Amino acid sequence: MSANGVLTRTGRVLVAMLAVTVALGMGPPARATRIMVVSDLHYMAPALYEGSDLFLRVLRAGDGKITQHGEALMAALRDEAARQAPDALIVTGDLAFNGEKASHEALAEWFAGIEAEGVPVWVIPGNHDINVSTARRFDGDGWTYTPTVSPEEFRAIYREYLPPEGACAPDSFSYPVRVDDRLWVAMTDVAFYRGESQPFGLFMAGHAAWLEDVMRQAGDAELITASHHSLLPHTEFSRDSYVMLGNETMLDLARKYGVRLHLSGHLHVQHMTDRDGVTDAALGAFCTWPHRYALVTLTDDGRLEYEARSLDEALLPEGFMAMSRAWFRDIAGAKAAASLPEGTTDIETLADYAARFTLAYFSGTYRSDDPAWRADPAYALWQRQGDNPFWQYMRLVMGEPNGENLHRVLS
Repeated sequence: MSANGVLTRTGRVLVAMLAVTVALGMGPPARATRIMVVSDLHYMAPALYEGSDLFLRVLRAGDGKITQHGEALMAALRDEAARQAPDALIVTGDLAFNGEKASHEALAEWFAGIEAEGVPVWVIPGNHDINVSTARRFDGDGWTYTPTVSPEEFRAIYREYLPPEGACAPDSFSYPVRVDDRLWVAMTDVAFYRGESQPFGLFMAGHAAWLEDVMRQAGDAELITASHHSLLPHTEFSRDSYVMLGNETMLDLARKYGVRLHLSGHLHVQHMTDRDGVTDAALGAFCTWPHRYALVTLTDDGRLEYEARSLDEALLPEGFMAMSRAWFRDIAGAKAAASLPEGTTDIETLADYAARFTLAYFSGTYRSDDPAWRADPAYALWQRQGDNPFWQYMRLVMGEPNGENLHRVLS
């Protein structure tokens, strides 16, 4: 532990040694191991956007990010982590809004505050983190390019939240986290940022050799895999750029070594899907309502429990959750209305339905077996819209199985 209370690399080793001591019967009885997971922070340093009307317009044209309130969200995440006191906080990519160096530097300070609460933080990059050509600074109604980060700069900024140089897999930020003697997390960096960042993820032969070696080393310990991009397709509309290329190779390894849970993000939708005994839990974006994080618990009897939660409203400024929900709802409703031909009747009814559906789907609370969605009079109105792109997205989601997406117990 350093003078300012941050859990150092040495401190983390001591925690691991204590876990071994407990396992050998020389300390307190074993307890459940818990990790906290967060993804898609899309944090932006306030100095890059404060006072810019253009930045707010960019956000309103986006997908519901409430980046202009990133400070409040990070303070709440720090306090939530302190209260939950997990054995580790796992961050599965898209740390920065668009790869801005200043955003990464400011975010690293927030992580230092979380570690000061006794919670080790471990990160991997996403497609918005390294070599991002669209990193910008906003000023009033204008913008200029601002420096992004190279892989070397990413390592330097997050050196406290990565293993020592040389401990990662070659040419990536893939590494194992030994949470304790019972639980490992294989942080698998499949983001593509060679030359310039790309939206897709790629699981290559080098990843496979590294991951199989980690799986062998883990032995009888529970191994969870984690990446920014999904291991499994969650819906038909989310296959392109959301599921990592080469996913079948990684899935084969997961089956071979008995991996039960894969953690991902990128999709911005809270959603769970299964195949061949492997569950891929895509965590909703932390930067959008209802500001999800997940708790993963390995119980004493070997059950693995995943639970997606929202930030406690008491940790946020008064009225924040209602404001954030209205922000997301208004953006979704405006997109739906804009997709309709000029002169369409009942636009407000159609937009309201689309906004409610989008909020339910992205938050993980939409259920395809809930008859209320099809019984709603607005559903029949949308059916008349034919090949409208917003209707096609809703129809596709409604046509696929969609059950419990917030909680799963893997025995």
